[in-house]
Amino acid sequence: MAELLVRAQQHHDQEATLNILECFTPKIKASLLQVPPDYREDLKQELYVKMIEVIQNFDIGEFK
Repeated sequence: MAELLVRAQQHHDQEATLNILECFTPKIKASLLQVPPDYREDLKQELYVKMIEVIQNFDIGEFK
């Protein structure tokens, strides 16, 4: 995961970002089952946007 974070941030590697998101997809899908069906798609999109923001802003200094 650390290598993916470094690639996503330093090299703006979209594939690395997608791989990180895919790692969390099962958890997101499971969590969305607790949300009313009408709100799931919007919430899923918001979660992915927030995750991308976190990936780009995460302090990777300790991984270098």
